[in-house]
Amino acid sequence: MRSITVLLALALAVSGCARFDDRLDDPFTPAPGPGMAGAPPSAPPSSPAPPPTSSSGAPEPEEETGPCVDPDPAVIATCLEPAVSVAGLGDKALLAESSGGIKLVSPDAPPEDFGRIDPRGGRVVSVAPSPDFAEDRLVYALVVGDGPTRVERLARGDSPRTVAELPPAESGGLAFVDEVLTVGAGERLVRFPGFNGIGRAADPEVVAEGLGRIRGLCTHDDDVFLSTVSDRGASLRTPDRVVWTWPDQQAAGGCAAGPDSLAIALPDAERVDTVQTADGAALGQPDQLAQGEYGRLTGLTMIADGLLLAGTTNKDGGAPVATDDRAVILPESAGGGGDART
Repeated sequence: MRSITVLLALALAVSGCARFDDRLDDPFTPAPGPGMAGAPPSAPPSSPAPPPTSSSGAPEPEEETGPCVDPDPAVIATCLEPAVSVAGLGDKALLAESSGGIKLVSPDAPPEDFGRIDPRGGRVVSVAPSPDFAEDRLVYALVVGDGPTRVERLARGDSPRTVAELPPAESGGLAFVDEVLTVGAGERLVRFPGFNGIGRAADPEVVAEGLGRIRGLCTHDDDVFLSTVSDRGASLRTPDRVVWTWPDQQAAGGCAAGPDSLAIALPDAERVDTVQTADGAALGQPDQLAQGEYGRLTGLTMIADGLLLAGTTNKDGGAPVATDDRAVILPESAGGGGDART
């Protein structure tokens, strides 16, 4: 009996030693981990990147994009019809498109539609606010071509009304000089001293004739200046005398007048020239602004603290870019050169 017990104990001992040795023969395999046979541990869910912030900690506005967004910060209105005329209203301006659209434009706000004039086969060439615009909100526009030259009066949200007719002309301009409606049509400058904004303007007085083809009128205080074109080239002038002439230019746009300077838009040259003046006489050679940067600069006025605002007419005889036509604040000194338009 004792021998049986000893044999059983020996058998169990041998059996246990054999199982232990078999495990040592297997290769060592560590627990799965990154880069091993097992799947890597899952990363915590990621959070979206925070929007960019300014130095004050406030989120920066997203950059505006679209077919009518111009990357040039000097451009304040885009995708216009040819912007033939602009007229200052403090830090804003009226803008007239040749097809009849009238807009309010500003460096600080999107353009606003003011109204529309039917050119009836002609074209709008000039726009001016009433002397009492802050109270009556009236705008006047000049229409030339295809019949009599017409002065149209427009109130916001109303239909335009013809207040004066003059002989047919292909160019012209209008302004209020010392609060008197003054119109250039063809080569003649006339005024309507009896017109007070009510009814029709009648009995025009001739101020001057034979001035060259009038392209624009501009005023400073009670003085009126004109941009004209003749066989002697483009000119800046008063009704009595020429201030400066550009013999190599056979096209002119609007003009702008300040206390000691005059400016003229030269569409074919794709620039604006400014002339320093004293007592109405030129001092030295003109300075050239925005040469080749925006194409055919045509409408011109002065806003705010002497800033020049121009409208382009690249859809009419130019090479328009995607955002033409445009209204643009011009630099204070000549820029670029060549075809540097954006």
